[in-house]
Amino acid sequence: MHKNPALARGWGDGSLNLHSGEMSAIVAEQLRAFYVENRQSLYTYAVSLAGRREAAEDAMHQVFQRLLSRDRLPEELRPYVFRCVRNAVLDQRRRAAIRQGQAAGGPEPADTRTPDAILQARELDAKLWQLSPNEREAIVLKIYDGFTFQEIADLRGQPLPTVASWYRRGLDKLRELMAPTHE
Repeated sequence: MHKNPALARGWGDGSLNLHSGEMSAIVAEQLRAFYVENRQSLYTYAVSLAGRREAAEDAMHQVFQRLLSRDRLPEELRPYVFRCVRNAVLDQRRRAAIRQGQAAGGPEPADTRTPDAILQARELDAKLWQLSPNEREAIVLKIYDGFTFQEIADLRGQPLPTVASWYRRGLDKLRELMAPTHE
C-alpha cells in the first residue's frame, strides 16, 4: 500500500487507487490538486464530447489512471490532460462504433435542480448537438471551461483563427437556433 493513506484511498469515491511503486508522492499530490481544481470543467468537456455521462467518466478515469503511473507530469498539465481526455473519448467512440457498427449515442440531459433550469439546459444541450463537433467543442472549452482561443488552438493543433471561427460560427448558429420562432 502507498505510504500516504489519504492518497491510497483515492480521491472522493476511491476509484483512483495508488499502489506501491507506481508514482512518487509529489506527483500524486500534484495530480490530486489538479483533479480537485479541474474535475468539473474536465467532466463538462468530456460529456460534451462523449454525449453520455458514463463514457465521460470512463474517459476521465482512464486518463487519470495513466497519469498515476507516470514518474513526472508535463509542465503544461491543464492542456495536456484536456487533450488526453479528448483522445480517450475519441478512442472510446471509435471502439464503440467498431463493436456496434454504428456511432456512439446522443447526449444525456443536464442534471440541474429547478424545472425551468432543466428545460433550459435540455434545450441548450439539444441545440449544442446541432452544431458541428468543432463548433461545439470550441464553445464548451471557451465558455464552460474558460480556455483561451490560444489554449484551444494548442489543444486541437489548429491555427488560432480557425478556432475563433468555429467559436463565432457556433455562437451565431446557437443564437439562431435559440431565437423564439414567430408562427
